[in-house]
Amino acid sequence: MRDSSSNKPKTGVLLRVLTSHYQSLVSARSEECLLEQYATLLEFLRSDKCDFLGGTGHKGHATDPVQGALRISDEELRKAPLSDIKKLVDNATITRRELERVAIERFSVPHGSMRRFSNRQMLMDKLHTLIDNERTHETISEIARGQPRNPHPDSSKKDPDM
Repeated sequence: MRDSSSNKPKTGVLLRVLTSHYQSLVSARSEECLLEQYATLLEFLRSDKCDFLGGTGHKGHATDPVQGALRISDEELRKAPLSDIKKLVDNATITRRELERVAIERFSVPHGSMRRFSNRQMLMDKLHTLIDNERTHETISEIARGQPRNPHPDSSKKDPDM
């Protein structure tokens, strides 16, 4: 499979397969050492230094799934504290594909629903809403059990007229 204009092999398909394999390893909770080595390999294959794949020097860009890849399994994503999920969503380096994974795995948003979010900001807004909703549900649950959560910082100041 060669590009007719440059007569060099097309590398996009191979890099996509390798990237998909990497994501599978992440989901399978492979050893951190292996994930780091695999990510380094993918970065090298995308770099200008690599002529192994026909010298194309394919540079990673914002939509490449391995750029800033979430090195967290689906199970860990589902169990992560909301504060950590919010940090992920607010992280400017996280890709749209990774945001979609957070929505799908953490909040059970159907995969097909991702098309409704025409841009990254809309998806981020939806994730912020889902985070706020989950926090509200946790608070209601804790109050119902008679175990109030951390009170609002201003609630510790008592009204002197009471």
